[in-house]
Amino acid sequence: MSHICENVLFKGEAIMRDTSARLRKTKEAIVDALFSLLEKNDYTEITIQEIAGESKITRRTIYRHFRTKDEMLQYSFAEYVNRLSEYILRKEPKDFRGLCVLYFTFWEENIAYLDKLRKAGILYKFGDSFEELVHLMARRIKHQRKMGDVEYGEYLEKYRFHFAYRTAGFWRVTELWSGETKRFSPEKMADTMVSIANGS
Repeated sequence: MSHICENVLFKGEAIMRDTSARLRKTKEAIVDALFSLLEKNDYTEITIQEIAGESKITRRTIYRHFRTKDEMLQYSFAEYVNRLSEYILRKEPKDFRGLCVLYFTFWEENIAYLDKLRKAGILYKFGDSFEELVHLMARRIKHQRKMGDVEYGEYLEKYRFHFAYRTAGFWRVTELWSGETKRFSPEKMADTMVSIANGS
């Protein structure tokens, strides 16, 4: 079986996004076991041994893929953000509002995932990593494109503080929205985000 890997820069270091079906299946089984345990246990109290028992995968194998539970969570979240970027790429939004509609539609369709993280009290853990993952997503979506006369990568570097401010706010809005009993529709959320962006 060929082993295909993609190197991605995340949290200041290169991580390998393994596209080998067998290894991805193993990682997903480990993460699924963690999420299964989260339904009845506090995140801080879950042990690698318990994850091994739940997944039927040895501790030794688990440690080959993940050093900590946090790494399992980050892997899971990165996978969702990667799926989000693919979703946006397929739909090709024409403007900021269109992008927001797609963003909230994606999370509406995957609300069970956010619910599990929130109920476990760990949704907040992704605030910091969300910025870097969105940065990666933005580079992927806008790869080789220009913002005026500036390469997109240079644009992101130039406006990195603005970008950090916007993405942090975007994730906080996502946290609040996902926890509401009667959530606004993706279209209503898009209108809200456009209004915020315009300062109105």
